[in-house]
Amino acid sequence: MKALALVSLLGLAACAAVPESRPAVPLRALAELPGFQLTGRLQVRDGERSAVVGLDWQHARERDTWLFVGPLGQGLARIDSELGGARMTLSDGRQVTAGTAAELAEGVLGVSAPFAELPRWVTARVGPGAELRATDALGRPRQVIDAGWTIDYIDYAEDGPDDLPRKLDIHRGDTRLRLIVDSWNP
Repeated sequence: MKALALVSLLGLAACAAVPESRPAVPLRALAELPGFQLTGRLQVRDGERSAVVGLDWQHARERDTWLFVGPLGQGLARIDSELGGARMTLSDGRQVTAGTAAELAEGVLGVSAPFAELPRWVTARVGPGAELRATDALGRPRQVIDAGWTIDYIDYAEDGPDDLPRKLDIHRGDTRLRLIVDSWNP
């Protein structure tokens, strides 16, 4: 029923007069954040596999720590990544190491994830070589293509031009990461 109402509304909108176009607000260059902490929920889909976990992520220039928790708050895994490599500690205490967090996720979980780009993407910083496809009225990114990944900024935490994203969808092929940020501490 909602879909039918949406289709009807879109049909009516197509018949309406075209409003005057407003000049686009240019994307403001924002410096990368040297560090932040966020808590939220992460849904990962890769083909037919899907998982939803809680996330507590602490990012610093040369170190990241991701704590993944289950629906009842129990720790599932922790990934520590720094310049010298990455280590995953599982809930049973086992540890697995790799050269990078991306290699670790690919090897242990079988999921391709863009860990190196994530700090820039989750803070809505458009990097060199990225293609900005759409912005909102405040000049914040709505859609970016970077390194073969599409980043859709669905919602922002507040209504200011420098506010951080609250909900984003990152996808390439069958792999999709949806992040909902419950709190930021930049």
